[in-house]
Amino acid sequence: MSLGSLKIGGILLLLIFCSLEGACSEEPQVFKSGTQQVSLLELYTSEGCSSCPPAESWFSSLKDNPSLWGKFVPVAFHVDYWNDLGWIDPYSSRDYSDRQRAYATAWHTGNIYTPEFLLNGKEWKPDSLEIPQSGKSVGSLKATLRDDGNVEILFKPTTQSSSSYEVEVALLSCGISNAVARGENSGRTLHHDFVVRLLLNSELVPSEAGIYKAVVMISTSTSTSAKAIAIWVRAEKSLEPIQAIGGWLHENAKNREPGAG
Repeated sequence: MSLGSLKIGGILLLLIFCSLEGACSEEPQVFKSGTQQVSLLELYTSEGCSSCPPAESWFSSLKDNPSLWGKFVPVAFHVDYWNDLGWIDPYSSRDYSDRQRAYATAWHTGNIYTPEFLLNGKEWKPDSLEIPQSGKSVGSLKATLRDDGNVEILFKPTTQSSSSYEVEVALLSCGISNAVARGENSGRTLHHDFVVRLLLNSELVPSEAGIYKAVVMISTSTSTSAKAIAIWVRAEKSLEPIQAIGGWLHENAKNREPGAG
């Protein structure tokens, strides 16, 4: 089952923009976590779903949450299974629908729906702006984005084991709007944040020091619409995230410390 991934050995070829003015001449950006788990918050949504706009409005409000990036990383996957209701979601992908189905299969249920929130790989229903924290000590994750076209990703698990790990990298669009002409949301202008526009993954290669590493090659050929990046590690045969990091890219960093909320 495809999850929008591309593996080439231990090398992750990530197409990410760096063509913004001055972006490639800045100091390297560093995103990093401590050892305590940073939560990955996933939203499965669609412009063809009339019950999704309120969920997305709440999701967008997370931009002002002081714990953003430092304690949780949000990503919105637009699914394609509502596209036959009269409106094709331009941000949707079958890969993201397949990803949601893979979770349902792992839970031994065939039920998928929108909007659906997942927190650290488990179904979750928000009731406030507070994102629960697991409190688990899982290991540190670090990514360095350099202006020479390379990104170095390092993961050091708290407990050494024989597990194999993979890293997933998502480019996110924020502050985007779209006028919907047909379907359940006909006549509405919908607003989106943290939308996954590109998702790739790669194996993390272990070292004798117990640190797992992947090198990311940056290309300038990707759309400049990416405003943020999200990176998370999981076990090779599991969708559940172990550790996550993320943040605003380049001028979107707003003078924040890398990886901080």
